[in-house]
Amino acid sequence: MKLNKMTKLVGIFTLAILAIVSLAIYANAEDKILDTTVDSMTVAMTKNDNEYVRIIITEPRTLNGVAYNRSLPVMAFGDKVEQAKGYSAGDPLKAVASYRKLPDGRESYTILQFIE
Repeated sequence: MKLNKMTKLVGIFTLAILAIVSLAIYANAEDKILDTTVDSMTVAMTKNDNEYVRIIITEPRTLNGVAYNRSLPVMAFGDKVEQAKGYSAGDPLKAVASYRKLPDGRESYTILQFIE
């Protein structure tokens, strides 16, 4: 009987931890307008054989008064792929994108809508 209660407690604890981690990831997502230049563009395939586009951009950053540039991926999936495939290095990119920062520090954008 004690093992059964212990198993239930471990399960509840695990679910609580997963809920907290999920909320932390969701809390770090927000929509932004990108107005930048394409550094590079790559077309690739997902595990399910669907095309996606990875556009690399450079964002200026400041940390403790030190200015630097950071390269970030901008991903295009689904119905945004065909339009994203038309971009190449040096092209201006204007889009509404979802910004996401993962707990491990990685950052990325996902295109929601291109702005013409």
